[in-house]
Amino acid sequence: MPNYEGKYPYYIDQIIDEAVNKYGLTKNEVLAGGLHIHTALNPVIQDALEEVYQDDRNFPESKLDQLIQSGSVFLDPKTGGISALVGGRGEYTYGRFNNATQLVRQPGSTLKPIAAYTPALEQGYQISDLLVDEPININGYSPKNFDKQFRGQVTMYDAVTQSYNIPPVWLLNNIGIEEGVRTVERFGIPLEEQDHNLGLALGGLHKGTSPLRMAQAFSTFANDGVMMEAHAILEIKDSEGEVIGKWREQSLKVTEAEVAQQMTYMLKGAVEVGTAKKAQISGMEVAGKTGTTQLPFTGVDGSKDHWFVGYTPDIVGAVWLGYDKTDAEHYLTSTSSFTVPPIFEQVLSRSISELPTKKFDLPLIAKMKKDLEEQKEKLKEKEQKQEKEKEKEKGKQKKKEEKEKKKREKKDKKEKRRKRRKEIKKRKRNRRPI
Repeated sequence: MPNYEGKYPYYIDQIIDEAVNKYGLTKNEVLAGGLHIHTALNPVIQDALEEVYQDDRNFPESKLDQLIQSGSVFLDPKTGGISALVGGRGEYTYGRFNNATQLVRQPGSTLKPIAAYTPALEQGYQISDLLVDEPININGYSPKNFDKQFRGQVTMYDAVTQSYNIPPVWLLNNIGIEEGVRTVERFGIPLEEQDHNLGLALGGLHKGTSPLRMAQAFSTFANDGVMMEAHAILEIKDSEGEVIGKWREQSLKVTEAEVAQQMTYMLKGAVEVGTAKKAQISGMEVAGKTGTTQLPFTGVDGSKDHWFVGYTPDIVGAVWLGYDKTDAEHYLTSTSSFTVPPIFEQVLSRSISELPTKKFDLPLIAKMKKDLEEQKEKLKEKEQKQEKEKEKEKGKQKKKEEKEKKKREKKDKKEKRRKRRKEIKKRKRNRRPI
């Protein structure tokens, strides 16, 4: 098969893949010419994505013998139409591995909203509820927060925005692992038997998933709980103009609109005040979640995969970053907060003309937001009270120490006087008469 040297080669690969697998055509029929294929591609967004991927400054520095790879996909949450797609960095050759669609890697914390928080919200938890953030050990599994700190209790909102690890594991254990499994699969992400454990809450899958599947899954939150199947092809006509294939809308109500809106509010917080601040776009609300996966070996400080899945009301994007082959010489040295959100931000900032809706409409969660503010106020008061108690205790301790100090000083003075008197008596005894 000859190299494809036209524009948007990775998008073309996706078109060929869909034409073969969804519409029953052969690769030869697609590449021979004569067919008119109408797609969901948005040239403005695709050009923006291509430009970002052509500029090495948008990516961490690679080792000389292996380029850090990446794949991104952007789609319309209301239709599922793939607006833009790039599957790799470096020179393209026909049939090259497409990181946007074919990659299977652990999604890390980007899975938390789906595996732990959505099923919890469906069971009646709310964004203001307090979750455990202290050392836990569940049948030998003891997750740790990235900063190695414990806060006792945190709101679900803070647990999501700051990407703490203990609360979602505790939560999944409470609601039941199978609830999490069913939810992840409902969101279109296949799991294996080995994934039926508490590590699911942190995205620690046995194999993993692709940026395309993650973008499709998160489109549920942007579309009030309804997930549209991701697709590139809208219609295929033969050389005579006859329609031989047409997209039929595939939608699935995955969760309630109220749940999706609560999730969006928390993920918006992750971008505004949490781990995904580098995805912020001036004048536009963005929601999203970062993800970082652990290295498969110890002894070095770094990570294997970086993810960001983000969205506005008009677009959903998933970005993955990592080495094709991770080893002791080839790994990512920072966390995902610094690398992938800026790629997402760059693409959207160059595509503003295609994104008219600047704010999320979340009418169903006014009460939950109010409850959250009240809970935050209570926690603040509790914190202030604890601080006062600490200060009071410090004051008491200081007084006690001062008292002890004075006591010691008095004792020391007394001892010095005693020694002095003793010394004088000794000298008198030793004094000889003239």
